[in-house]
Amino acid sequence: MAVAIVTRGFLPECSMADAPAHFNQQLFPSGAVLIPEGGKLNTMFVLRSGSIEVVRDGIVVTTIHQPGTIFGEMAVLLDAPHSATVRAVTAVEVYVIPNAVEVLQQRPHLLLQIARLLAKRVSNTTAALVAAERGGVGDGSLVLPAEAVARLGDPSI
Repeated sequence: MAVAIVTRGFLPECSMADAPAHFNQQLFPSGAVLIPEGGKLNTMFVLRSGSIEVVRDGIVVTTIHQPGTIFGEMAVLLDAPHSATVRAVTAVEVYVIPNAVEVLQQRPHLLLQIARLLAKRVSNTTAALVAAERGGVGDGSLVLPAEAVARLGDPSI
């Protein structure tokens, strides 16, 4: 049994001036691949609406439908190919952060927040592994709070 861990968290406030240049909205139809396993996009995403699934080695690891969930950050930070495919289960709308390394280099506060999120992920993974050993399952997701997403130009969330 696979235990999926995604950590709840947030990115710092972004000014509305940053949103158009670095947080572009994009729609994907059901079935579309946003991130291919093994690909290298240098792009991060923030889920605005819809559901996505994370598939690694042909196994669905988790399904995410929480607005504000950030994904694609591990490959960006590791400068490595994506370890999983992310596919739209339903039609999805996301904020796309292209040239993510450059964006993070220009905004170290974002990098620090993502590092904190990843530290929370490690903590939650450890707790989930312990819970799984005891017969329970941990839960969480790497989610931006509604206020942070709203600052990206989406006041409806």
